[in-house]
Amino acid sequence: MCSYLMDSSPEKITAENIINQFNYAIEKYKEKINNLKDFSVKIFTSGSFLDDREVSKEARDYIFKKLSEFDNLKEIAIESRPEFIDEDKLNEIRKYIDINVEIGVGIESFNEEIREKAINKGITNEQIIRVIELAKNYNVGIKAYLLIKPLFITEKEAIEDAIYSANKCIELGCSRISFCPATVHKGSVMEYFWSKNQYRPPFLWSVVEILREVKENNPNALIMCDTSGIGSERGTHNLYGCKCNKLIKEKLEKFTLTQDLSILDIECECKNIWEAYIEVENKNIVPLGDERKLL
Repeated sequence: MCSYLMDSSPEKITAENIINQFNYAIEKYKEKINNLKDFSVKIFTSGSFLDDREVSKEARDYIFKKLSEFDNLKEIAIESRPEFIDEDKLNEIRKYIDINVEIGVGIESFNEEIREKAINKGITNEQIIRVIELAKNYNVGIKAYLLIKPLFITEKEAIEDAIYSANKCIELGCSRISFCPATVHKGSVMEYFWSKNQYRPPFLWSVVEILREVKENNPNALIMCDTSGIGSERGTHNLYGCKCNKLIKEKLEKFTLTQDLSILDIECECKNIWEAYIEVENKNIVPLGDERKLL
């Protein structure tokens, strides 16, 4: 489902390049930062910040050292695949940083068959569990990114998988859950099946159902949801063009900030279409595509 490879630089990115980008961002917001009581820094590389091939140790050390000089820095968030999270890397962080640190990990699903065959992730549950336990020893949080509705599964299976995966991640001690409803990227395998009407991005009703169920089961857990692409044909949506798409997007953003479950009490006539879609799809041999093209 991912197309980041096509957005990557054809040129080799050096430590100097990364450091220059970091310094540019810090200088741009330095005055604003100095006037804040506290602030957080999130470094999202659309890859693995702890992979030496992407971000060298020289660049990481520079960034961590510079950030440690801010007295009002509250939290640092980075991202990495689990195979790059080890004792050396965690010691590297803690050498400079003594505040809250969280590493976002693309767990996607806790069903290994789905993660391997539908997502082609190349990691095991054993690796994930090892990283969660290791991070606890360094008081580093693991944010679990979970993909809602990868290829080759039905809407109902997507709901069940997301709920199961979130409950499992919380049970293991992940610091928060970040749901990512699938978006159809150009040039991806997902786009191929979507163009053949053999895949449909998840309904927003499914996303609401997942968030409600997980939050009810884990009232103290931090549950987030990415809202990029909502309402578009390639992103998660209910009936295309329905007014509830915008409303639910706003509700999801508000829920992420407040964790107030009552915000997810939403109704719309198109909910009947979602229920009928799931019922029909469960009687079908393969997952269905866009309901508009099935009529």
